[in-house]
Parts: sequence; structure tokens; C-alpha cells
Amino acid sequence: MRFCLLLISVLLLSACGFKPMYGQFSDGETDLRDVMANIRVASITEHGRASRIGQVIRNDLMDRLTPFGETGAAEYILTVTFLVEEHGYGIREDESVTLQNLKLVTAFQLEEVATSKIILDSAARALVTYDLAQSDYSNMIARNASLKRLAQDVSNQMSTRIGAFFSKSQNLTDSKTKEQP
Repeated sequence: MRFCLLLISVLLLSACGFKPMYGQFSDGETDLRDVMANIRVASITEHGRASRIGQVIRNDLMDRLTPFGETGAAEYILTVTFLVEEHGYGIREDESVTLQNLKLVTAFQLEEVATSKIILDSAARALVTYDLAQSDYSNMIARNASLKRLAQDVSNQMSTRIGAFFSKSQNLTDSKTKEQP
């Protein structure tokens, strides 16, 4: 019974045009991993200076986009800017804050090196809340762990959007070449 349900669901997914994002393109030679390996992630700074959160975002992006290393000549450059917002709430009777909201908002642009044209302009955001303790050390550890989770979340969103963009644009290119004799 389970096998029949699995078979039916596979057939339905193939009938609706479902295609794995990281699968091979229809030209049979390239796949999304090859295209993503041609992206160079520019240094990510905060107000013109290097920051730890910028390094974490960049490293996560490089792990997701180019897990086997960058190619020699990049075809695309990814530039990222970010903003961290902090808000405390959950105020006690003594007016101390009990919860902290951290929000990470990133704006990113993918530029084609050959034409200097921005081909993708988007944003990613993530929010996390953590409890504040009486210990400053505990609060610092909780904040750093929260920032790391935020960086991983936005880098995941960015790499997924870039992959979807390339997958969609490749499908459009393939359909146009199939229509032309």
C-alpha cells in the first residue's frame, strides 16, 4: 500500500513539472552546482569595517554556494550589506528587560562580471528571541549564538533564492532555445 502511494506521488510530481532545484540542467552538461561555483562572495563589512557577523555570513554563503571552492575566474559577484536590530521587551517590575529580539536584515545583489549588470537584487531577514539572564557572560553567549543562527538562516535564504533564480533563468533559456528551430 505504501509503495503504491509513493509511486502515485512520484508520478504526480513528475506530471506537474516538478524538477529538483539542484538537478542537472536540460543541456545535460551543466548543473546548478557548476553555475553557483562561479559566484565570488565579496567581503561583507559593517559601516565600512570588518565585523564578525559579516565574516560568519560570508563563510556560510561560501560553504553553500561554492562547497568545493571558487573557480579561478568568477562570472558573478555577490555583494551583501546587513543591519542588526536589537529590541528588548518583557519588562519586569524593576524595569529590567527579560527578553531580547535580534533581527538581521540583509540586502544582496548579484552582479554579472562581463556586463556589470545587476541580475538579482533581493533581501533576506531573520528574527530570533532569547532570554536575558542575570549574568552578563550568559547574555553574551546567548547573543553570539543567536547571531550565528541568524547568519545561517539568512545565508540559507540567499543561497536558495540565488539557486532558484539560476534554475528559473536556465529553464527560460532552455524553453526559448527549444522554440527556435
